[in-house]
Amino acid sequence: MALQDEYTRLLVNLLPPGPAWEGDNALLEGLAPSLARVHKRTQDLTTEIDPGSTVELIDRYEALCGLPDACAPDGVQTLAQRQRRLDAKVNGYGGINEAFYRRQLDALGYTTTTITQYQNDDKSPDADWGEYWRYYWKVNIPENANVKRMTCRSKCNEALRTWGDTVVECVIDKLCPSHTVVVFAYDGQDEVTEYKKNASN
Repeated sequence: MALQDEYTRLLVNLLPPGPAWEGDNALLEGLAPSLARVHKRTQDLTTEIDPGSTVELIDRYEALCGLPDACAPDGVQTLAQRQRRLDAKVNGYGGINEAFYRRQLDALGYTTTTITQYQNDDKSPDADWGEYWRYYWKVNIPENANVKRMTCRSKCNEALRTWGDTVVECVIDKLCPSHTVVVFAYDGQDEVTEYKKNASN
């Protein structure tokens, strides 16, 4: 039964008994569509409660959460990216362990990304640095996560291939413990070279 018919039946059942109300009732049939529209609109708005799926209220949510921030200036993100960032900000809870950063990466859309910690010397990629590696940790992002290749429509001065996600790197950098250094490695990169390059900056 259609929602409009259900409201018509409900309104009819609310009327007092008697011959005056028998037959078609133009007033009730006119009210039912309006009530059905309000009902459907209410159901649509329930999705707005979740920051990860909000559309109409996303600007208000972002204003409350201080978004967009320096990691993603206004106008550079898609709606889906804004929803993921907002979801991570609202529903994430703090911590300085791997699970916390794993949740942040998942919320930003990097569900296959892994984290490598170098707390033990035997895991260090370069023995010359010794104990300094314990302050480093690495976010391993799949190479195809955000790769852009030159095409026939590209400008002649563009790179043959670029990769990286400045948003996810900025977010994790902001959440990184102050005594540690996080390095972002994309599959195919030489991790020792990348570590030393980042450490020298």
